[in-house]
Order: sequence, then C-alpha cells, then structure tokens
Amino acid sequence: MLQKIFEELDVWVEQENGDIATSGGIRIPFFQIKVLGQTALAEIKIDLDLFETQDLDAYVMCEERVKQKLDDLLRKINKQYDFLSQEIWMPRETEYKILYKSKRFEASVALPEYVLISKALKAPTKNRTLILEYLAKKPTDLFFNLAKAYGLDLTEFF
Repeated sequence: MLQKIFEELDVWVEQENGDIATSGGIRIPFFQIKVLGQTALAEIKIDLDLFETQDLDAYVMCEERVKQKLDDLLRKINKQYDFLSQEIWMPRETEYKILYKSKRFEASVALPEYVLISKALKAPTKNRTLILEYLAKKPTDLFFNLAKAYGLDLTEFF
C-alpha cells in the first residue's frame, strides 16, 4: 500500500525542488518517514489478524508542507496521516526496515516486536486480543527481551 504513496510523494518533492530551484527558494531537504503502529505490522505482513486502520502512524521528520502532501496522497486511498504521531512512544532502541529510499527521502517501518511492545505497554486493554494472538504464535526472543527490559508483565494478557 505505502510503496505507491511513497513513489508519488517522491515525484512531488522532486517537482517542488525543481520549482524552488527556478525561483531561488529553499529546497526541501532530505527527510525520513518511520512507519509505526498497525500500518507497520501490515506492511511487514505479520501473521496476525489486524483490523483495518484509517490512520498512518509515522514519525515524519520534515517540513509541514511535506506532511500535508503525504496526508493528501493518503486521503486518495481513504487513509490519513495522524498528525499526532510524534506523541507515540516507541522503545528507544527500535529498529526499522527500509521500505523506500530515494535521493529525497527514506521511508522505513518499525519491526513488529517493537510495535507490539509499544502497544502492550501503552494501550494494553485496546491491544489485548492482538497481544494474546501474538503470544500464542511463539513470540521471538527479542519480544521477550524487550518485555523484560521495559517491565511488561505478560501475565496481564491472560
């Protein structure tokens, strides 16, 4: 889903930078997008029953006009960028997998263990079913190590 959106965003940034170069303005600098939450799990294609979400949770480290263009592109597919995404807590050591890279930006997705720890710690009631399903499917050692490091009591999900 996101590949096409990122490709369109890339074309837009290239056009904007071309127009800015002609007018003598400041170009949009290289930026990063880090996809989080339910969308990250869907993009990684984790084997869990995920509910369809309309929001894209992502750390988008760029100018507001780029965020707005990302939101516009998402709205074409009945999604939207969550402008409050910067408030999402993720483990400080979260690792990401690159989804898209160009001369203008890099987009990556948080690995599932980090997303699931975030969901379990910050919204356990809302994510109980998801966490239980994950626990039933033999979680990775990384997940258990993160749970221990962040004091997550997994028994609260049973």
